Amino acid sequence: MKILLVTSRYPWPPRRGDQIRAVQVLDILAAEHEVTLLTPEPGAAAAAAPSPAAAPYRVEFYRPVRSALMAGLARVIARGLPLQSALFYQPDLGRRLRELAPQADLGILQLVRLSVHLDDFGATPILADLIDSLALNTARRAEVDHPLLRPALQYEAHRLAQAERRLTERAAGVLLVCGRDRQDLISRLPPELASKVSVVRVAGPHPGPKTGNETGPVLAITGNLGYFVNVDAVTWWLRDVWPSLHKVRPDLRVVIAGDRPAAAVRRAVARAGVELIESPSDLRALIAGAILSLAPMRCGSGVPIKILEAWAVGTPVIATPWAAAGTTGRPGEDFLVAGSHPAEWASAIRELLDDPAARQRLAESGRRRLAADYSTEVVRRQLLGAVTAARHPPPE
Repeated sequence: MKILLVTSRYPWPPRRGDQIRAVQVLDILAAEHEVTLLTPEPGAAAAAAPSPAAAPYRVEFYRPVRSALMAGLARVIARGLPLQSALFYQPDLGRRLRELAPQADLGILQLVRLSVHLDDFGATPILADLIDSLALNTARRAEVDHPLLRPALQYEAHRLAQAERRLTERAAGVLLVCGRDRQDLISRLPPELASKVSVVRVAGPHPGPKTGNETGPVLAITGNLGYFVNVDAVTWWLRDVWPSLHKVRPDLRVVIAGDRPAAAVRRAVARAGVELIESPSDLRALIAGAILSLAPMRCGSGVPIKILEAWAVGTPVIATPWAAAGTTGRPGEDFLVAGSHPAEWASAIRELLDDPAARQRLAESGRRRLAADYSTEVVRRQLLGAVTAARHPPPE
């Protein structure tokens, strides 16, 4: 089968969720099908990164131009699309799609943001790989972001929900990476559309050794520190949880690590007197060296990769119920869950710090969960099954 995968971001190096997803999809599908990737021309930083020159798939480029923004804004307003889609309208992408899509048996459109180019696929069947539900993401953000932003976020969440429905109506299948997001989407759809929506997980990192902690107990919060979900998590935790915890456990060190730390993160770190490591050279080793990995997210969507990363290196995890729900893990078995009250977090952390056996149980169970539910083989079966179903839907 000839498959055309269309992305809004050049996938190398694969650091962000959509980039990781694109590379995994390419690697899996290219082993079974003839695959073409249509992706933006890389910028200077991306072009310097290694990409598989001898990969078993073809790479085609489109040229993004900033001058297309106003035309994109006019288009999304006229069509009732999410406002953020205006950022991803590109005339050259439309041209290349109209050229390449008729040659493909199946197109895969990555993320709802590219729904502005849905018509450019023509009659070619498509899979919509939403990865996560941005409607859910934005609606949840509206609950925790600044009150003055709430109406705009709710409006955008409504438009995103409409776009996700339209994609489902047009697509032969819709993919999401976790059950929480799928459940939210199908709750907004009639049964005949809900049946199109399935979960294809993201493959987790390969398990590695747990290193010893030689510098005292370290709590790690990691992720893309420019992403609102993580900015909110870090600033909330440092403001509401850390002061009281630090009073009773002054021996604790907190490390905040990740790319592109926002100004709010830098200010919160400075006020709290904890350590910030920007773009760590070895994030895996940093997580492995921590006694606990924390996932205090109050919003967001998709799978919290930070939990999978901690499972891979045997570091026990404490997560909010919202973060935990983005995984297949079981509370109390694969991680400890702490609610939104700061006292719950402080209590959960002290409980695990004082119980090495419980930390070991959580770490071992997390590794098993990663192997059982997030292996490349599991994702391969799910993805190939979704592709086959999209190309050959059952008779009505």
